[in-house]
Amino acid sequence: MVRSVHLNNWACGKVTDSVFELLKCEEIIVTALSFYIYFVEMKYGLILLSILLLSNTMNAQLNNPQGRTDKLTGEYYLQGVMETASGFKFNADHSFQFFFSYGALDRSGEGRWEEKDNKVILNSRKYPGSDFALITSNKNNSDLITIKIIDSNSFFNSHVYCLLKSGGIQTEQFSNNLGLISFPKQLIDSISLAFEFCGERRSVFLPLDPSHNYFEFKFEPWIMEVFFSGFTLEIEKNGLIGPHPLLKPATYHFRKN
Repeated sequence: MVRSVHLNNWACGKVTDSVFELLKCEEIIVTALSFYIYFVEMKYGLILLSILLLSNTMNAQLNNPQGRTDKLTGEYYLQGVMETASGFKFNADHSFQFFFSYGALDRSGEGRWEEKDNKVILNSRKYPGSDFALITSNKNNSDLITIKIIDSNSFFNSHVYCLLKSGGIQTEQFSNNLGLISFPKQLIDSISLAFEFCGERRSVFLPLDPSHNYFEFKFEPWIMEVFFSGFTLEIEKNGLIGPHPLLKPATYHFRKN
């Protein structure tokens, strides 16, 4: 009987030890799973956090593209055009200045720039519409139509191109060193004027009275100013590429200084 009790106690002890061992194993497994889940959650949490940080950074760059602005600001000079100096200066406040120099001729412009789709887009104040102002017109007894350019700069006076339209016929003349242009007397449909060194613009006048044959004009203050409206240059590694606002149509390079 005593032996039987001892055997029973021994058996119970073994069972108890086995149970404890099983429980211990389960505890280890649960702990391992907990750590695994923790690390998995931590891993994906870090990934999610990284995505959120990257998204915030990208949004910050889109909403405040200071980095791109800093890269684009500076001076850009025209390359490969003989005897011509020209270029742009882009400022951090998105204003810009343009200059053009050819011999004794100097022109300039200014406005605002913006960057879009790897391009720089330039806009200035709106062109007023005419480079000349009509001072007076009248009818006299002369057999000529006389157009007189009045300016204190005699060089300007002698470089005005005029196109006269009358009854479907066009006649051209340049002003002389006194600023005078003459045509045979005729009824006038329109008078077009252009400064020789600002040939990209023409100013057209419709006489109040087609029988008038004497006209005086003066230059407007902005005669040498260059105007920009959606003028676009493409951004490349070392500068800008695209058209020039004053030179013949072609692709030009502006290297960043």
